[in-house]
Amino acid sequence: MVKKILFVHQNFPGQYKHIAPSIAEEPNFEVSSISIKENKYHEYDNIDQHYYSLQRGTTQGIHTLASEFEAKIIRAEACANKAYELKQDGFNPDLIVGHSGWGELLFLKEVWPDTKYLTYVEFHYRLHNSDIDFDDTVHMDKTPFTRRKLIARNSPFTSQYLMSDKMVTPTEFQKSTFEDAFRKKIEVIHEGIATDFLKPSNESEISVNGKTLSKKDKIILFISRTLEPYRGYHIFMRALPKILEDNPDAYILIVGGDNSGYGADPEEGTTHREIYFNDVKDKVDKSRVFFTGRLDYQLLIACYQIATIHVYYTYPFVLSWSMLESMSCGGLIIGSKTGPVEEVIKHNKNGLLVDFFDVEGLAKNITKVLANPSKFDHLRENARKTIIDNYDLKSVTMPKHIKLIKEMLKA
Repeated sequence: MVKKILFVHQNFPGQYKHIAPSIAEEPNFEVSSISIKENKYHEYDNIDQHYYSLQRGTTQGIHTLASEFEAKIIRAEACANKAYELKQDGFNPDLIVGHSGWGELLFLKEVWPDTKYLTYVEFHYRLHNSDIDFDDTVHMDKTPFTRRKLIARNSPFTSQYLMSDKMVTPTEFQKSTFEDAFRKKIEVIHEGIATDFLKPSNESEISVNGKTLSKKDKIILFISRTLEPYRGYHIFMRALPKILEDNPDAYILIVGGDNSGYGADPEEGTTHREIYFNDVKDKVDKSRVFFTGRLDYQLLIACYQIATIHVYYTYPFVLSWSMLESMSCGGLIIGSKTGPVEEVIKHNKNGLLVDFFDVEGLAKNITKVLANPSKFDHLRENARKTIIDNYDLKSVTMPKHIKLIKEMLKA
C-alpha cells in the first residue's frame, strides 16, 4: 500500500534536501511538499511540489511582543489554505514532516486531524542559564521585556510541539533545552554530513584581496553566518592582536556577513564586524587580516581544506554545520567549552577546547598549534573519523531518518 508523505518547509527542501528525494525514491511512497511560492529553491521530478503565497504582512503598529506571533499566524493561515485545496482535490497525507520555525504547521492538524506529524525543532528559549544570560562582556538586554519576548516567541513553537507525534533535533544539547514533557517525543538525529564530498585536499586554494592562500600557509579560519557575539566573534577579535604578534607569518581568514543574526542588532548604521574590529585594528597588521563576507559553498569548502586552525565559538545555542563540515575536511577545531561544542569535540582527542571568555587561552592555543602544525595531525584524523562514525549522511543519519519515518507510518 502506498504511503503519502508531505514535507512542509517555507524554503523547501531546507533541512530535507537529502531525505525528501531519498524517500521519494523508495517504493510504496509518494512524496509531496508545501513551501512559499516566492522561495522556489529546487524542483524535483519525483516530488509533487505545491506553493502558497503570503496575502499580507504584519500589522503596522502591532504590539512588539505580538509581531513574531502574527508573522507565524500569517504563514500558518496561508499554508493551511493551500492544504485545504489539496484536501478538496482528494489528497490526504499519512505523515507530515515539517519545520516548526515559521509556524506553518500550526493549523494543519485542523485540516488533517488523523495525520501523524514529525516536526523538526531547533531550540527552546529559556529565561535563565542559557544564551540570554551567558555573556556579561557585551550588552544584553535582561529586562522583563526581553524575557516576555522569549515567552511570546516560544508560544507558537509550543503549539506545534503539542500537536506533534514525534520531533527531531540535531544534537543532545538542543534537546536538553526543551521541557521534560516534550523531550520524551524528541529523537536526536543530525541532518548529516556528506563526508565523501567534504574531505581533505592538499590542492585547494583561494584568492582574497590579491593574495592566494593555500595549505602551505599558516591560516586561522573563523566562520559565522553573521559576525556577532553569539558566535564568539568579539572574543576572537580581542585575541587577534596577540595572535598576530606571536605569529608573524600567519594569516587570518574571516568568513561571514553583516546582516542580522541571532542576538541583538548593533546600533543603526554600524555592524558587529566594524565595532569589534575597530577596537583592535590599530594594534594589528591589517594586511594579514582578510574579511571575505559570505562565500559560495565551493569556496567555503576550500577554506575548510586550507585552514591550519578553525576557531569555532558559540554561546550555549544551536550548533553550526560549519564546525562539522570543517572536521569532515580534516579541520583542526579550537572550540569553546560550551554545550553544543563539547558534545562533539573532546579536548586533545579530536580538537582543542578553550573557555569561551579566556582570550589569552585562545591566543596561546593557536600559537601552540602554529609552532608545529604536524604535531596535531592526529587530531585532524580523529576529527574526520568522528564525523564519519557519527554524522555521515549516507551511513548514519539518513538511515536513522528513514527508519523513524517508516516506524511512524507503521504505528
